[in-house]
Amino acid sequence: MSQENVGIVRSTFDAMLRGDDEDATRGFQEDAVWHNTSVFPDPSICVGPQAILNFFATLMETFQESQTDVEQVVEGGDAVVLSLHSVGRGNASGVPVDVRWAAAFRVIDGKISRVDVHGDWAKALEAVGLEG
Repeated sequence: MSQENVGIVRSTFDAMLRGDDEDATRGFQEDAVWHNTSVFPDPSICVGPQAILNFFATLMETFQESQTDVEQVVEGGDAVVLSLHSVGRGNASGVPVDVRWAAAFRVIDGKISRVDVHGDWAKALEAVGLEG
């Protein structure tokens, strides 16, 4: 089941990155929770697919020429953790952005139920009881 979970997470996250709300929405449970740790901007918690997608779109709109790549994937049980690398330039400031971060996804009944965003790969793995 966990390889199936990886596919669900990857396709949903890819849809989010390309701004395809219809495809992305299909990957989330109705009461899915997106929780940002202190390293990410507010809101710290979004509930429901539309709130999650709105937050993510707003975040992405603050950058120009941005790109996010998945560098590593670890899965186990109902958890999938993505190691991510985002680069871009701030719209208002023009300042270059180059950040590595991680997101721990929980998949239940074929849909994402929770996402915990961390600034650190090891913390994301630890949060769901996995090792890199």
